Amino acid sequence: MPATISRRLLGRAVAARLTGVTNATGYYGQIGARNGLDPTVAAPADPPAKSPTDPRAAAYFIVSPGAGAPGGEDSLDETVVDLDWPVQITAAGGDTDDVLALVDRIDALLYRWAPATTNGVICGPLRTPPGYSPLLIPDDGQNPRRFFVPLQYQLTAHT
Repeated sequence: MPATISRRLLGRAVAARLTGVTNATGYYGQIGARNGLDPTVAAPADPPAKSPTDPRAAAYFIVSPGAGAPGGEDSLDETVVDLDWPVQITAAGGDTDDVLALVDRIDALLYRWAPATTNGVICGPLRTPPGYSPLLIPDDGQNPRRFFVPLQYQLTAHT
């Protein structure tokens, strides 16, 4: 029986990688998630303000791991399993330039990075889906207004 590819471990590996993002608050799953990116540290219930005199939201991001789907063909002897696994990182903040700078910092850590091999699972590098080119989206439901962009990455893992 082939090894199982843990989606939870893939999500946590990406979250651990993103602890290197500077000048931003990181969340895992949702804003206010108790464990944030590091299970030993509580995340703020809401993104902090840019400063005491600027109430706009400081830069933040949310890691949203996907479930993925079996990739390609299984081996004839059913000893190899592939998983095409997506992850979305939503970069956000109260200022367009802050969000774009955050995108640069996230992309520098994730693009072409591959999680370490564990439990017999080998991961390919993270890449953006072909043709994916997101735009910044204003969130007028927040006061003051926020901007966000959903960054999508995917990798193929196999046993």
